[in-house]
Amino acid sequence: MITLTAAALGISAGQTRSAAAIALIAALIGITFALAAITSPGPVSILAFVYAVLGYNGGLMLFVLGLYANTRLRRMTTRVSH
Repeated sequence: MITLTAAALGISAGQTRSAAAIALIAALIGITFALAAITSPGPVSILAFVYAVLGYNGGLMLFVLGLYANTRLRRMTTRVSH
């Protein structure tokens, strides 16, 4: 669930097309886990943090691949002549 949520954040951040928003969300993921580690009475799983970072980066990559595919498909449809 953490990975899917982080991937959704990555796709949403990519849609803003703002480097500041992408960096801010990445920083907020780290800050959230740091605050959870500080305030948690028990141990915090570093593996969950790794999953969140991988999911966020995966979401950004999916968004970029979607933009690339959209551009390629749009270019293919304009080249067809009748």
